Amino acid sequence: MKQTLGFLFVLSVIFSCTNSQNDATDTLAIQDSLRLDSINNVKKLMSEDAKTWLIKSIENEFADPLFEDENQDKKVSIYTKSYEEYKTDAISIDYDGGMTEEAFKKKWGGKYDTKYAGIGTGFLISGQDWVKISITNCTLKSDLSTDSTMVFDVMIEDKEAKAKYKRDIKVIKSGNSFLIDDVLEYQ
Repeated sequence: MKQTLGFLFVLSVIFSCTNSQNDATDTLAIQDSLRLDSINNVKKLMSEDAKTWLIKSIENEFADPLFEDENQDKKVSIYTKSYEEYKTDAISIDYDGGMTEEAFKKKWGGKYDTKYAGIGTGFLISGQDWVKISITNCTLKSDLSTDSTMVFDVMIEDKEAKAKYKRDIKVIKSGNSFLIDDVLEYQ
């Protein structure tokens, strides 16, 4: 009888240890799941903020072209310094004082995909004149996004001028806001 009680005691200790290990494993799995959910929620909130910022910034960029020239010094750029230099070089290729396309590719090819630079065209749109620019699509391309960098599939339209511009726009976190760090121009 003592052996039976001893055996049952040992068996109950073994089962309680096994249950404790399972409980610990379950607790860790739940904590990992909660941590991932929290990270995903933060990323989702940041991408929604970036999307709102991007739409507003692009539409404001083209809101009043006459007023813009008067306040150029006060205007805050929506582009990173690097992208602004890159696009300025792309605009001025083969103009007086501008670089050649080969020199442009050599200079910027390591950082940007120069195939989609929009050579000879302006920032964000290729048209020189516009009436009213609006964003008709702005979708996060999550497979290309990281913690501080997001890529959006954007359709910029000027319905009155009957112009559409499909762009992939890379947005990076900058302080409490965002900046455009690349624009892939497909038209």
